[in-house]
Amino acid sequence: MDLLRDVRYGLRMLVRSPGFSAVAVLTLALGVGSNVAIFSIVRAVLLPDLPFADARRLVQIEARNLKTGGIVPFVSERDWADWLDQSRTLQSLGLYRFAMTASDTDQPEALYGVSVSASLLPMLGVPPLLGGYFPPENDVPGNEHVIVLSYDLWQRRYGADSAIVGKTIHLVGRSGSDWQVVGVMPRGFNFPLAIPTSVNPPTRQMAYWIPAAADARAQRRDGVNCGAIGRLRPGVTLQQARADLDGIAARLAAEFPETNQFRGVSVSSLQETLQGKARPTLLIVLLATGMVVLIACANVASMLLARSTSRARETAIRLALGAGRSRLVRQWTTETLLIAFAGGALGLELAHLSRGFLVSLAPPDLPGIGNVRIDLLVLAFAAGVSLLAGLIFGVAPGWHAARTDPQTALRAGRGSVGPGRGRTRDLLVMVEVALAVLLTVAAGLMVKSFVKLMMVDQGYRADHVLTAIIVLLDRRYADQSAKVEFYRRLMEELRRTPGVEAAGAVTGVPLSGNIPGSPVHVEGAPETGGSPSYASALPASTDYFTAIGIPVVRGRTWTQQEAESSRLIAVVNSVAAEQFWPGQEVLGKRVRIDAQKGSPWLEVIGVVQATRDGGLDIPPGPTVYMPMELGSPFTPQFLAVRTAADAAAFAGPLRAAVARVDPRQPVFLVTSMQALRNNSASQRRFGVVTLGAFGGLALLLAAVGIYGVVSYSVARRTQEIGIRMALGARTGDVARMVLGQGLRTTVAGIGLGLAGAFALTRGMASLLYGVTATDPAVFAGVPALLAAVELLACYLPARRAARVDPVEALRSE
Repeated sequence: MDLLRDVRYGLRMLVRSPGFSAVAVLTLALGVGSNVAIFSIVRAVLLPDLPFADARRLVQIEARNLKTGGIVPFVSERDWADWLDQSRTLQSLGLYRFAMTASDTDQPEALYGVSVSASLLPMLGVPPLLGGYFPPENDVPGNEHVIVLSYDLWQRRYGADSAIVGKTIHLVGRSGSDWQVVGVMPRGFNFPLAIPTSVNPPTRQMAYWIPAAADARAQRRDGVNCGAIGRLRPGVTLQQARADLDGIAARLAAEFPETNQFRGVSVSSLQETLQGKARPTLLIVLLATGMVVLIACANVASMLLARSTSRARETAIRLALGAGRSRLVRQWTTETLLIAFAGGALGLELAHLSRGFLVSLAPPDLPGIGNVRIDLLVLAFAAGVSLLAGLIFGVAPGWHAARTDPQTALRAGRGSVGPGRGRTRDLLVMVEVALAVLLTVAAGLMVKSFVKLMMVDQGYRADHVLTAIIVLLDRRYADQSAKVEFYRRLMEELRRTPGVEAAGAVTGVPLSGNIPGSPVHVEGAPETGGSPSYASALPASTDYFTAIGIPVVRGRTWTQQEAESSRLIAVVNSVAAEQFWPGQEVLGKRVRIDAQKGSPWLEVIGVVQATRDGGLDIPPGPTVYMPMELGSPFTPQFLAVRTAADAAAFAGPLRAAVARVDPRQPVFLVTSMQALRNNSASQRRFGVVTLGAFGGLALLLAAVGIYGVVSYSVARRTQEIGIRMALGARTGDVARMVLGQGLRTTVAGIGLGLAGAFALTRGMASLLYGVTATDPAVFAGVPALLAAVELLACYLPARRAARVDPVEALRSE
């Protein structure tokens, strides 16, 4: 009964002060809503285990360059076979490669899948919905025409046929067109999910799984083109697995120095690999929203302290009539919890409304990002945050109310604020300002880093360029000359299309993730231990450099006549020129791409600008371009089309041009270079936008807190100000007195916040590009900005105080 009476009384008090109630609830809703919105993303991305059996024992295995320390996200099939034979810490080891097929129809549909070793799907521990996995005997060349379908493809293309297992379907692929269905995976299964590799699959949903048919012992050891997933034996730690595979790598380096001398192994948790850089970004943003909640709590606590002062007479009368101090604390706590849960409910709605926007900002390959929702755990989190916030901002007002002296409160006039309450409010505002400084400094560092990243020289012109993936799967293109002829005809067709300024073909465009590397031999250069250098090897059509906008630094590119005559020439980028021939004239030098035995020497006829292929924040590496007519084993798979107008609007004409050349040839992906660039920066953009938004919110709440405290102080000291002015104080003196009160608190908060920022932002160093964690411009600019905002917040009540009429001020008492 007492609780119900407290609730009814608290509701009446809040209704009697609608302005106060609305501001308090909205302030808290902004803090709780931002916190819940980010937690819903963290809950979907970081908290759940991967949807595989005993997922904590799954590891991602990659190659590590012992010379540079860099990680290569692929491994050699021969190395994989040796790890499988010799490892004592791995229970099983699977191999995978991305694959592409097309439906065998008049209007072919591009399908993305994965070729996997027979050990991989069973290792994941997800049983098929229908049928089973393919057995090891199908995982050999010549016997690999079996397929496991995804749930989505089975539903969409085969009408959820329950008798599909054992049937033959027709999909055009490099291994043929007839595939026997052996199984259908359950809804939601999507290996390899969004594992970040140098080949980013153009779709997040895989349509099928087929045998890798990797005769590993017949493959060359330097062919690094496969992904590897392993499962640790029970009781084996990650460190033990690393030591085990490092030992195997050392034996392989000694036995095969030509290919393995500088090749190590990287073993990491599959969960951590999938989450990639998202974990630190999400945790920092979640910490930032926690600070916003604390700022909101400090703001509401300051407002409640001011309200408790105005209700001091009411409190004194209740104490004089016999109310216990614990009863008053309970009443105040009830009122604050009503505000807290009202703010939490509104914050939950704000989190729901902002969810779509935040998800759109997140990197598209982030695992679990499509599962962000407001579920029971998120609801419980929202309730917990609201309850904790209510207790935090309700402590100080309740404590001060319980300490009220009835006689002093009943004798006090309006001008009596109470030194205890005033000091507490100043302390709360100082904490607000300190947290706002810390959060705004972090946001400033992220923003400056992002600006520098987006201004980096990419080495090409991304504007008005449309790209598309063209994989020639049909057996009519089995011969290299047939592939070259297709691209020649397609380039001619595109050049005749209105709106096209240039068109080219290449193995992989920048930021596509499809940049093949190869051993490179430089004529006359000594090779340490017999180990060649490595470079990106890109066969391309004649007009590719014009289409993508890569400028020529020295020399020239090849002509169409030279390409058609199969002249042995090449163009290198500026990094290759400096690395392979430092301080020498590059033109006329010779280089050999050792992607296959007996490859010829190529004469360098030009140097072009180096492009950032792996990411905007990854420095360019050496690259060798050669005419696609030379018959390199790397086939062009990307189109680059420069258009006169918006590139994204040219997708239809591009598909039509491909259909005119070959109506049975699917186009696997059409996207603009600008979109690839934006996708490359999506991880940082998410951190910048969210931290920037929360930093701005913190700045606003801190300004509101300063304004509220100073305004309340002016209102409570109206009589004092009137007496001062009646005794001769000038308006400037009054304004300086009021401004001084606010600025003292602001300066103290800024100093405390800068000290905290200097200590905490060092943990952000890995997320920054071109900016140090203690960047002087940010650490000077943010306090100046905050001081200007707080000065404005103090100025408005100071101006109002300076205009007080002494007669009216004294009469008001």
